[in-house]
Amino acid sequence: MPWKLARPLAALVTLTIFGGCASRAQLEKIQRDQREVRALLADQGVTIDGLRRRIEILKQDVGEPGKGGKGATSAQLTQRLADLETRLAALEQTRPTPSASPAAIEQLGSATAQAAPPEFQPTPAPSKSVSPLEADLAKEEASLQGQRIDSDYKEGLALVRQGQCNQAAPRLRDFIRKNPKSDLADNAQYWIGACYYGQHEYNQAIKELSDVMLRYSKGDKAPTSLLMLADAFNDSGDQIDAKLVLKKLISEHPRTEEAESARQKLQRLGD
Repeated sequence: MPWKLARPLAALVTLTIFGGCASRAQLEKIQRDQREVRALLADQGVTIDGLRRRIEILKQDVGEPGKGGKGATSAQLTQRLADLETRLAALEQTRPTPSASPAAIEQLGSATAQAAPPEFQPTPAPSKSVSPLEADLAKEEASLQGQRIDSDYKEGLALVRQGQCNQAAPRLRDFIRKNPKSDLADNAQYWIGACYYGQHEYNQAIKELSDVMLRYSKGDKAPTSLLMLADAFNDSGDQIDAKLVLKKLISEHPRTEEAESARQKLQRLGD
């Protein structure tokens, strides 16, 4: 959709020039176009940053024999690195470069809204929505109400909420070590991965979430872990592995909510 960025920008400029004649429909259209431009810039920026990180890791692996996964040869790593660099170059060439920055777009829309008659003033934007991670944490904490829970687990969850992953991980690992057969052991491992994913540390998230599958493949956190693992692969620029994980989720947990989300994600990824 980047080729359509000129349309919302042109509309903003036109309505700024004739600000006094703006209608409610026009103002709402400005707001939609602003969100559209910002979303495009943010989404593509995440993809490009993820690819850059992936390339840096592979460059290190190529230079260190024995890294990069079982059976991976230097030639295979070099080929994968070349493929990622090609994808990165293609993305950077098509990255949208609107003539106005997001800040300028915001200023144009604000000027137009102020020029409109009072009855056409747009409704204030709603307060910041709760992130999926925060919602999942709230659900977890609600389910634990009234239960006697190990302090390491409770404090670990609090640190996950704060985004303090390097402090949360040791707490949760201590809980797993002391309670290896607990029903919450797989939850603890999942929250370590979820914390790193929430901080956009995708490679560490992939490692931690993979541990959920290796150690607790029959646990109730398996579907959720697979879905987040696929997102971590995709956000790091690895769509191939993301698709494989989504297919595994659908195959092994076909009747879960996560499987339905996986089917939708596969459609968006073109498979």
